Amino acid sequence: MTLSKARLILFFCICLVLQAPIVGLSQDTQVEMEDMLEKNSIEGISKIFVIVSPLTSIPEIQAYQSLNFATEVRKIEADRVEIVNTLASEMPQPIDPFPLSGIPASLDSRYLKPSPKIESQDPRIASLAQEITSKLNQPSTKDVVVEVLRWNRGHLAWGNPNEVPSALESLANQTVNCIGFTHLPAAILRHLGIPARTVRTFIARPDQNRLIPHYLLEVFYPSLGGWITYEPQGPGMPFVENIVLYTHHDWDTEGQRTFRPLARDMNITVSGGLDASIPNPDLSPPELISLDFSPSHFDRDQGHESVIVTLKARDLESGVDEIRIDMQAPDFSGPGKSLFFHLKDGDEFEGTFTAQLGWNMQTANHAREYRVTRMRMSDKLGNVREYQARHLEEKGLPTGISMETWKALDDGPPEPVYISPFFPERIPSAPNGIHHTFFYTVSKTSSQAQGRINTTCDFVHKDGMRVRAISTSNLKSGEYHIEFHFLQYVPPHHPLGRYHMNALYLRGPNDRQFNILPQNFDREMMDYSFELVKDKPMYSGEVGIVSIIIFSQQEGQLNTNQDMILIESSGAIEPLNDKPQENNPSFRIFYETLDGKKISNRRSVCSRRFGSHHLFFRSNGPRDTPVQIERIELDDKDGRTHTFFRKDFEGKILKTIPEYMVIN
Repeated sequence: MTLSKARLILFFCICLVLQAPIVGLSQDTQVEMEDMLEKNSIEGISKIFVIVSPLTSIPEIQAYQSLNFATEVRKIEADRVEIVNTLASEMPQPIDPFPLSGIPASLDSRYLKPSPKIESQDPRIASLAQEITSKLNQPSTKDVVVEVLRWNRGHLAWGNPNEVPSALESLANQTVNCIGFTHLPAAILRHLGIPARTVRTFIARPDQNRLIPHYLLEVFYPSLGGWITYEPQGPGMPFVENIVLYTHHDWDTEGQRTFRPLARDMNITVSGGLDASIPNPDLSPPELISLDFSPSHFDRDQGHESVIVTLKARDLESGVDEIRIDMQAPDFSGPGKSLFFHLKDGDEFEGTFTAQLGWNMQTANHAREYRVTRMRMSDKLGNVREYQARHLEEKGLPTGISMETWKALDDGPPEPVYISPFFPERIPSAPNGIHHTFFYTVSKTSSQAQGRINTTCDFVHKDGMRVRAISTSNLKSGEYHIEFHFLQYVPPHHPLGRYHMNALYLRGPNDRQFNILPQNFDREMMDYSFELVKDKPMYSGEVGIVSIIIFSQQEGQLNTNQDMILIESSGAIEPLNDKPQENNPSFRIFYETLDGKKISNRRSVCSRRFGSHHLFFRSNGPRDTPVQIERIELDDKDGRTHTFFRKDFEGKILKTIPEYMVIN
């Protein structure tokens, strides 16, 4: 793979960790000073970055330098620091033989020893090291390092951004973040007698106005008298955007308390990324002077008029390049608005800019307000400043407009009634991320408009990962709507643990919206969650029926093709494929009349499958006489059929909805 391709892959992987909290250990400054060796100056690309943290003081930052990468602290103030990063134009070329010799006595011996997260003497690491080096013919130490990193890149996949995996955990799970990508090769190299250590960095992203936590790997070469910095997700150079705030020793125990606030500070400004050789480069982003919405209130009787947004901004050095405001209606889950501003008066260095807040009439009918979610300003050198609604409020500026809805739509919004328990409570983490876990919701509306209620639910992990559940089928009776839901694709990097329901969105047949957010949940009705677990045996044991739910117009009988049946099974039934097939004939229901007469030409096969053991059936067409279930047949993974008659499952038919709920 070429270096450019490796960097593209690495860039994609790093983009996935934007929300990852900083985890790990802290730097022991005294140890770092003891093992600093004399290094040559670096010639290559140099870029300057500026970090401004108005609410958090900048901690003391030491300069960093390896043979191919350096971070120089040019200027530091209470809440501002200028940093120059230099990346060598080419990788240094060590000439050390393998096994490695000539390691100086001044080098800290712990770079060759195991630690709690780098288990370099474990037999599994020893076996892996032997496997990798056995394929090389009289290699140099550099050849061994490159081969270890090549193996690392080819056998690990990116995921689990919030974990701190050790080398052995990375080897076992193979789905790791940048920490795992670093700990595993460090363990292999230390076992082979090659000094290795981890480097904690923050990737400066002026385009996203944030610092992204990351890990790099350093390897010591006696022939060069110093360390070479590697990107462990590929054997190439690191990015020049890596700001090394300190060298992270894996045996430290205190934690990185002093540097956590930098990546968690929502008010932080990250700018620059410019050629450091430019004399007096512009490092200041544009500044907002004023903001106005006209009119500030939108009358429903004047739907033809538009709101004009006017602001004043300045950037006295390089000039304003782009201004963008993203807006959203808090009580409407439809798409938001993105406004791009154009210069009206003055010039790009200090002028008045305008944009039009337009909307379609459907949105205007339902939204009661539009508020700024983010404002982004950039100059012509790429310096960026972002404002959120709270920043505008702190400056005494407006954050949006209020609106009125049409009177005709003020009646009959959808209301939640009931949410079923989850099936099942625990969900195995599937390698392909596909889950079809079933539950249902009941809602109602007094509106006379035709159509169904659309329901969407969000579930959120404590680390912020979200899983959305969408509706797939529905049943309506009178003013009540029953929606059947399954979880959308759950990527493998989602953290294990419990996911709690975080929001419920209902959109009624008149397109009115009803949103329930965490602060106003009715916990008695909606305190639902599921647990994503690592392993769970799914297709073993005796085949059986756990429960049956029948959704029908009349209790105890089936008489239309709108009636539905959900069966929760157990044991070694036919395994679920990557994508459940429609009308799976491995699972069948046969019917009889209410007086017990069998109907040979009436049967249903599974029309949808949820999770591993939940089978969904639609009643087989309209009938001139009501019927009930006579028997159920389930095929196991060996192709054998297990038959259950009414006497076997009569006591396992559950109530569809709470007793206070009546379906006409």
